[in-house]
Amino acid sequence: MALLPAEIVIRVPIRRIPVVVDTKDPLAPELSLEDFRTVFRADPDGVRYRLINVELITSPDDQQPMLVSECARYSRFLRRESDSVYFRREA
Repeated sequence: MALLPAEIVIRVPIRRIPVVVDTKDPLAPELSLEDFRTVFRADPDGVRYRLINVELITSPDDQQPMLVSECARYSRFLRRESDSVYFRREA
């Protein structure tokens, strides 16, 4: 892969949000880990609750949230590396 000049590459940091899902009660709402700890004053146990990490970025075009798993569909996507996603800047 040819190297691109740094001025045409945008680095977007990945934000991870831990979400707690109740596996026994399908009607129970999903809560962020922080909200779960506030409501129940305890950490979720591994038997009933599943902890899922949702990875998000802010779209470089319209500043809207976007799942990291959808980046490959984006025409200007270059690569994902550790905690960042790289896009080609529009000319």
